[in-house]
Amino acid sequence: MFVALRKNGDYVSLVEKWKRSDLLELRKDETFLCPACQSKVQLKAGMKKTHHFAHLKGAECTIKTEPESEYHLDGKRQLFHWFQAQGYDVKLEPFLSEISQRPDLLVVTQDRRYAIEYQCSGIDSALFKKRSDSYRQIGIIPLWILGAKWFKRMSTYSVRLSSFQWLFATSFNQPIPPSILFYCPNTSTFIKLSNLQPFTSSEAFSSIHFYKEDVVSFSRLIAPNKTTFPLLPLWVRKKHKWRANYSVYSTSNLATLLTTLYENRIPPSLLPAEAGVPLTSGYWFHTPPMVWQMWILLDLLLPLKVGTTFFFSSVMGVISERISSKDLIIKQLPLLFHSRYSHAVEEYLLFLVSVGKLTKLSNTKYKKIGELQIPSTLEGSLKMDEAILKKSGNSC
Repeated sequence: MFVALRKNGDYVSLVEKWKRSDLLELRKDETFLCPACQSKVQLKAGMKKTHHFAHLKGAECTIKTEPESEYHLDGKRQLFHWFQAQGYDVKLEPFLSEISQRPDLLVVTQDRRYAIEYQCSGIDSALFKKRSDSYRQIGIIPLWILGAKWFKRMSTYSVRLSSFQWLFATSFNQPIPPSILFYCPNTSTFIKLSNLQPFTSSEAFSSIHFYKEDVVSFSRLIAPNKTTFPLLPLWVRKKHKWRANYSVYSTSNLATLLTTLYENRIPPSLLPAEAGVPLTSGYWFHTPPMVWQMWILLDLLLPLKVGTTFFFSSVMGVISERISSKDLIIKQLPLLFHSRYSHAVEEYLLFLVSVGKLTKLSNTKYKKIGELQIPSTLEGSLKMDEAILKKSGNSC
């Protein structure tokens, strides 16, 4: 950490540049305390690493934090100066006594407060949620930024994302699709993933933006991104690859679906085109869209006769049962306040309405008006995938 207390109660901050000789002189005559737990900390003023304070060996702070690497310390210092240069009221490592937490930075704008957490190591999801919820309880917006070492690009428009990285998906307390932020202190660059469209449990399509910290403002960084990318052709090609090599994507979730498909005499490579479509809210499902959408078709819509009505609650019942049996997994997204996974389910039904398979009779009631076709060949499935996305007006 960069901030400690002197015995007289004054704060000492190492975020500004200090001469090592001055720090060594200060260390001779001064005792430093942790602002959170009031225990002694030592001033580290070595030749190689960033100057910082650390708890004594064996001591444990009441505020559970992760060890800070040189990479973390450097990034936190840069972020502090970045906010400061824009004229924001920014505090470094302030101790918030009402919730017993100490964010890396506390940034005050004209009408909001943000707790900035720069995370370079792993963190338990329960602790992540607890910290985020605590900030919100006192009117502070949590904004977590990942160290860029976690950024794993797979292609021009796709990235690899673990369940841990998805924790950082945030809409910045706005009713907009989520983004994930990274920061690299080595290059002073922000990386922002937006328009996130998960294809499998570990791969997602995304708009990928790089911003040098000296040319992007905080307000610009958290604003919605208007630029998109050619999702439709990318999705169709990837889905065709999945159809031809579905066993490569094998998971426990897929294994149960494959058994049910065989029982229904549906080859996995010939799923209906209506299964596995991109949705704006599809990020809620950890289970791939080919799988969770196919369960809705198998458990409810395929057996229904044309003309039969059903309610939205019936669809949610199917989803709930599959979640209980662990055939479906919902993501933990503690930073999203304006959406929930039922929105993805509703969006999927509206997609089926747009392609003429369903009609919506009321806010909660639907009727099946078209049959779902099983492709007869792999090449035929590719054409059906293209046609149904174009018919739906999907031009992401």
